Amino acid sequence: MTALISVGLMLLLLGVAAITAATARNISDGIRSDFGFVVIMDRDCSQESVMAMKTLLLRSDYVERFTFTSKDDILEQESQEMGQDISSLIEINPYASEFNVKVKPAYSNADSIAVFTQFVELSPEVSEIIVESDIIKDVDMALERIRNVLLIVVFVLFLISVVLINNTVSLSIYSRRFIIHTMRLVGATANFIRWPFVKAGCINGFISATIAILVLSGIRLYLPSVDPVFAIYLPWVHMAVLFIIIIILGVALCAFTAAFAASRHLRATYDEMFLK
Repeated sequence: MTALISVGLMLLLLGVAAITAATARNISDGIRSDFGFVVIMDRDCSQESVMAMKTLLLRSDYVERFTFTSKDDILEQESQEMGQDISSLIEINPYASEFNVKVKPAYSNADSIAVFTQFVELSPEVSEIIVESDIIKDVDMALERIRNVLLIVVFVLFLISVVLINNTVSLSIYSRRFIIHTMRLVGATANFIRWPFVKAGCINGFISATIAILVLSGIRLYLPSVDPVFAIYLPWVHMAVLFIIIIILGVALCAFTAAFAASRHLRATYDEMFLK
């Protein structure tokens, strides 16, 4: 029972870590979908240059989407915000046409954007490119810290679970040492003796995974009442995939550790089996 609860808690913590990582990744992709840069054309750029820039952005693998705002549209927007017609007060439109470009999440990092913007700058009649590089670097650093912490947590939990299962199987074998020795005397093979422990490990792993899944399901059901926005980035489809992984991991980990512990004790001599 102790090993069952311990493995269940270990799988639960692994599930929480996986949920945190998946949610952070989904939130990051959502934020990254708004990352990009602004291409400001020359104030007197030709229509041919504008069309060439549109063609370049449409054909690029980096670009998720973009919007074009002409200098006349910008002037009209400023007039609406100020509540008067600016064009009647000035002789020349001081604004420049611009492209608001959003890159794909796979390329929304500082290095990829820098490479692409250098290529865009080669286009004629491009005045300036404004890049949101600081925000991208902050997101990359935050994700790197989360990834490192989760890797450490997963590694520690894995070691703890292996030790717990190993100790449980070792105690079980020690308590049945007379039966095991008798079975070996009558010709039972190591695989025949090992199989009940592996089978029990598979069952314990499945029960532990079920406990962890029930708790994680409760957390997911309660999550919308706490933070509806956060729950959006954790769909049930991802939870279903996580549940399958938890079941496979729980069964495989318990079965492998039980087989390893049983094999180690079965290799012991008659005198070593009675040492404690």
